[in-house]
Amino acid sequence: MVYRDLNFEAERGQRIVLVGPNGAGKSTLLKILADVVPIRSGTRELGSNVFPGYFAQNRADNLKLNLTVMENVMELRTAQNDLTEQQARTILGAFLFRKDDVFKKVSVLSGGEKSRLALARLLVDPPNLLLMDEPTTHLDMVSIDALLHALKQYEGTLIFISHDVYFIRALANKVVHVNAGQLTHYAGDYQYYLDKTKAVSAREALT
Repeated sequence: MVYRDLNFEAERGQRIVLVGPNGAGKSTLLKILADVVPIRSGTRELGSNVFPGYFAQNRADNLKLNLTVMENVMELRTAQNDLTEQQARTILGAFLFRKDDVFKKVSVLSGGEKSRLALARLLVDPPNLLLMDEPTTHLDMVSIDALLHALKQYEGTLIFISHDVYFIRALANKVVHVNAGQLTHYAGDYQYYLDKTKAVSAREALT
């Protein structure tokens, strides 16, 4: 995919959803922004003091299956991030891991529980640019609402891909349409995008 316009301006507090046809390159664009895949030409420059964090569709790959839920979070403790067990419990509690749940081995968790744990790990020391590819995959409604609550408290810039209309309506305050290597920016929420594009339905407008 060749992108002809990569002036991707985003401000702190913006929650931007990428929409467009399947195969249009939304995930590739997200990976370019995250510096996960190289770009074939041009340059990738982030603003000063921008630190990206990438949440991929195969989010469970970074989990340690032989460790417990708590151990998977506490291993992120560093000299700069002096994480306590109580702080870890608070973060895990926001993602519905409570009481003895934190002592479960990751190997016995369901797909949804692994997704929630991967999200909790990402928010232990959150980047100021958060890039998320289909974050609600495998999550039930209670988990989605917990994720929405956490992301609404997030103070950085969020760019995400989702096919969940409920999640998009609740979170996005800007829309970028990706198609044929071009980006079209809509400076409003998902309803604003629907109104501007005269979409037939909220779900069809995603593509």
